[in-house]
Amino acid sequence: MRNVTRLKTQKDRLQEDQADLLKQALLPFAETSPAMREAVGRLYVQIKNLTTPAPGTTEPFVMIRPAQNLAVVRWLNANSKRPHKATEIWAILFDHLMPHTGQIMLTREEIAEIVGMSADNVSKVMNELVKFGAIFSEREKIEGLRGPGLVRYYMNRHVAEVGSRATQEELALIPKPGTSLSVIHGGKN
Repeated sequence: MRNVTRLKTQKDRLQEDQADLLKQALLPFAETSPAMREAVGRLYVQIKNLTTPAPGTTEPFVMIRPAQNLAVVRWLNANSKRPHKATEIWAILFDHLMPHTGQIMLTREEIAEIVGMSADNVSKVMNELVKFGAIFSEREKIEGLRGPGLVRYYMNRHVAEVGSRATQEELALIPKPGTSLSVIHGGKN
C-alpha cells in the first residue's frame, strides 16, 4: 500500500506557521474566564478549518457509523416538527465541533442564519436532538448575567467520536464536558 501525501505549497506552509503563532498567542486568554475560553475555542475551530495539517498528523475528524447517523436522521424524520431543517442542522453540526470535547461551536443564532429559520426554532430542533440523545447540553452560568446560564451543546460520544491533531498542551486548555451520560437505545429511556 502506498502513502498518499498532500503537496504543500510555500503559501500553505506559511499559513500554517502563522496559524500556529496565532494559536500560541491565544492560549493565555483561554485561562482568564469561561467566556474567553469559549471565544478561544471558537477561534481554534476557525483556524483549524483554514489550515492544513502538518506532516505526520491527521486531519481533525468525526467518526460516526452509518447506522448511527441513519438512526438519528430517521428519528428526526419521524419525530421532529421540522424534519427537513432538523436533518440539515444535524449535518451542519459536524463541521463546527471543537476537537476532543465535541462542543458545537455555533450559537443558535448562527445556526438559524445558516439554515434560514428563527433562533427559537433552532432551539426546538436542538432540544429534539438532546431528547433523542444525539447531542447533550450543559448550562454555564455567566457572571453578570441573570438566568440559568448559557446553553452549550456537545456531540454525544456514544453517537459520534471527535478527534483532532491538537497538541497535549492545547488539549489541557480545552474544557471537558461534565455531564455524565447514559446510553439511550432507540431514543427511549
